[in-house]
Amino acid sequence: MDPQQNRVNTTISVRPLLHRPGERKEVSLTLDAETASSFGLCCAQLPQVKGVLENRAGVLFFRYTAECVLDLVCDRCLSSVTYPVCEEFEHIVVTELAVEQNDSDYLLASDTMLDVAEVVMTDLRLSLPSKTLCSEACLGLCPHCGQNRNEAPCSCCEEA
Repeated sequence: MDPQQNRVNTTISVRPLLHRPGERKEVSLTLDAETASSFGLCCAQLPQVKGVLENRAGVLFFRYTAECVLDLVCDRCLSSVTYPVCEEFEHIVVTELAVEQNDSDYLLASDTMLDVAEVVMTDLRLSLPSKTLCSEACLGLCPHCGQNRNEAPCSCCEEA
């Protein structure tokens, strides 16, 4: 079986919404594991996206909620950490940018196509904490012998 057949189509045409104030399109999908891993995230529960693309007074907004459970690694002891995420996001969608506009403020839907997977996975990556810990009290690894000090004390640290 071709792995491409299992991939979810996450590209949406925004053309029907661009020039019709009040027009809306519901978005509901679950991203596949291959898409998540291509953005460097391992998921215990794949990202589920529910939202709406809506033209409000000629401005196209994309509002959505992303929900998933990520498998991360503790930055101190390298243990596996299950990290549930349920975040809301909102963006303004444009088809082109003026030179003076800051492109980080807008989603660019070039050729009137919006890649929802790219938007969601980027938002999820940016919403992660800068430091992942299994617990606030994590003791980490011994810098001399590599023992996980959460599991057992090491004798080399006591001698130093």
